Amino acid sequence: MLRSILAVLAGVLVMGITVAAMQWLGHSIYPPPPGIDLGNRDAMAALISTMPVMALALVLVAYAFGTFLGAYTAATLSTAHKRGVAISLALVVLALITANFTMIPHPIWMIVGGVLIPMPFALLAWRLAR
Repeated sequence: MLRSILAVLAGVLVMGITVAAMQWLGHSIYPPPPGIDLGNRDAMAALISTMPVMALALVLVAYAFGTFLGAYTAATLSTAHKRGVAISLALVVLALITANFTMIPHPIWMIVGGVLIPMPFALLAWRLAR
């Protein structure tokens, strides 16, 4: 059981690094305006409402890759609960995505996509890690 818990924690770390790296890439391609306060909810909502669709889609791609790599890491490290750790990782990602979308308004298509992404990508990672 301890190994499975550590596997999920390792998966969360890999997922976080992957999402952060992909977000950095997205900000390199579509930089936010200078001087924007990323901690200001209203400023972020205004920014998101003016961002190109491709910039927003990259966020969903980051969630997909992050979920996949995190779940793959967790399933690979776990010996007894490969599917369980992959699903656990998907639930963590889902909670983080939900928190993000709750704190900052996003287009409905992003919310739907964000909610639908974690589980299939985690299960795909589990299947490949078996």
